[in-house]
Amino acid sequence: MRIYAFGLLAAILSVSLVSHAQEWELAEAPLYTPWADKVNPEQVLPEYPRPMMMRDAWLNLNGLWEFSPVEQGTPIRFGKKLDQHILVPYPWESALSGQRVQLDSRRARYRRTFELPAAWAEQDLLLHFGAVDWEASVYLNGQFVGQHRGGFDAFSLDITAFLKEKGPQELIVEVYDPGNDEAIAYGKQSNDRFSNPQRFSYTPASGIWQTVWLEPVADWHITDLHLVPHLDHTYLSVEIDMSHLSREKLIKVEISDSSQIIATSQGLAHQTLEIDLPNPRHWSPEDPFLYPVKITLTDSAGTVYDVVDSYFGMRKISIEPSRAGAQQLMLNNEVYFQMGPLDQGYWPDGIFTAPTDEALKWDIVKMKEFGFNMVRKHIKIEPQRWYYWCDKIGLLVWQDMPSTHKFRSEAMEIQFESELQSMIKTHWNHPSIVNWVVFNEHWGLYDPVRLTEFVMALDPSRLVTGNSGIDAGKPDVDFEVGHIKDDHSYRPPTVTFANDKRAVVCGEYGAIGYLPQDHTWDVDGPWVHYNYAGLEEATAEYERFVDMLIEFKREHLSAAVYTQWTDVENEMNGIYSYDRKVIKLDQARVTAANQSTYQEAPQDPER
Repeated sequence: MRIYAFGLLAAILSVSLVSHAQEWELAEAPLYTPWADKVNPEQVLPEYPRPMMMRDAWLNLNGLWEFSPVEQGTPIRFGKKLDQHILVPYPWESALSGQRVQLDSRRARYRRTFELPAAWAEQDLLLHFGAVDWEASVYLNGQFVGQHRGGFDAFSLDITAFLKEKGPQELIVEVYDPGNDEAIAYGKQSNDRFSNPQRFSYTPASGIWQTVWLEPVADWHITDLHLVPHLDHTYLSVEIDMSHLSREKLIKVEISDSSQIIATSQGLAHQTLEIDLPNPRHWSPEDPFLYPVKITLTDSAGTVYDVVDSYFGMRKISIEPSRAGAQQLMLNNEVYFQMGPLDQGYWPDGIFTAPTDEALKWDIVKMKEFGFNMVRKHIKIEPQRWYYWCDKIGLLVWQDMPSTHKFRSEAMEIQFESELQSMIKTHWNHPSIVNWVVFNEHWGLYDPVRLTEFVMALDPSRLVTGNSGIDAGKPDVDFEVGHIKDDHSYRPPTVTFANDKRAVVCGEYGAIGYLPQDHTWDVDGPWVHYNYAGLEEATAEYERFVDMLIEFKREHLSAAVYTQWTDVENEMNGIYSYDRKVIKLDQARVTAANQSTYQEAPQDPER
């Protein structure tokens, strides 16, 4: 165990958290990652949390907050300290939070104070939450500011009208998380698994689980942006949303090649700008080149209201038919076989939240070192920095929408569709994301044709999978919509071939597992996928499966997803152990096998 004396946050943040030192203690858990002892409660996840839309001025509110479980309807005592503490932004079920508890009420309150720099006195103030699972009610200085529902999407509140002129500002957040008791998008979480982990569902992750931060802005400011590369016609389209409607404000866009500005355009803020980019450098896993972008909001007199920094990758994802008529996945107009692991994004010490940004990056670096060019993010949406590292390091992403196993009411359908739209619009600037997955294996499936077509219309620059897995070849459930026909087949992989409407992929295969001694979450089981004797036998099976995939590729298989990147709790089929300390397959042999899938090209597409 480690105990830190916790006082004021670092001076560079200029934030007062509490008036006297507090203590944080890492709670006991079955396993810890190598980064658990690198968590500093005085600078928790200090990196700017939104690389796609950066401003210079901001304050990180991560760190030690007051905390208390509550029952529904318990009155809020403003100005009164709570009796416990929690390290934000780690879920209260996690060891890194210092709590590692499951609450019968499913409800808790967070409290902290902060003071603002004097330089911000004339500006508006935005309060940002990366994600809170599931319902967050926010109060500032005794007044209700707003409420958000949805466990995976970012939200922001303008708190300017609720600020005191000087002194400490009191922030209270009440969180309610029903978990899988209700038909919300909870993904793999299960309220029954906290003390009894088993099979394919895992520990819940409740409360604040992504960075909380403050940002000063002018009354007129940019609220969102949409960058779409058009590779065939060598231009970038830029749209922005503003805090107010105006036909007079201007935006200026400057594109650099990392060393100098190479393209500039200016126009009315409510219009789409199309910026020519002759001879662009294409983004790919082999060359993940990113163009920096600066966007400035002004008026005709030259007054600058807002400046944000962003980036984009010039790339195109598509499907095209081969000479034999079967659709194939294309990247930048070339046939491109995609090979990647399924990644659930769970951490034994942080559950939904990686201990550090270094840990997030480590997973992606290692995937590339194993010869993968893609990853399927399974039933979870990550913090923005995870996608930033995929963009920067070069890893294609299939992004699943979290779902439910329960029957949805009309209200829950509306909520799901709101969160689905938020997932896409929050992440659609990332060049790494090439495929949206609406449903997985019929979990919570409803109106699949309508929702798949909705996503295709919302983001026509990417591919869409309507229902990943077990629809292939079954007339009663198959629907010819979307870009990808996805079969799931474990030991051994199989696929359904020759589809003239959708590219054919094996969206899950593998599950080659065994128990890593002294690196198992639950030593008593029951375990899933622990069928093999050890590293040698498991690696040989992996190589056998890849040989089968190469044969399937000759029949126009376009991609394959190996289950999975790490063990997760009682699911023992990872390339790494759950704590990321043991490699369970021979890295050199797996890398060689993966690279062999890229070497033999299928038939060229029809031009």
